[in-house]
Amino acid sequence: MTPEFEQLKNDPDLEAVSGPNGTLIFLDGSSYCIVGPEFVSVEESDCYSFGDTREQAFANYVAKTGERK
Repeated sequence: MTPEFEQLKNDPDLEAVSGPNGTLIFLDGSSYCIVGPEFVSVEESDCYSFGDTREQAFANYVAKTGERK
């Protein structure tokens, strides 16, 4: 787990919830964002994705990272 991931996990304003495979899911504007435990930033990481629903965000995450439920 990166310090950046821990910061997102412990941010009370973010209202992140635990997702499959140790991920975090939260609203980012009007889209859901999912990040993996190795997340550092959008520029430096591949373990994140967006979607209109939580399910779509996770499906996009699986397609991007190859991780499964």
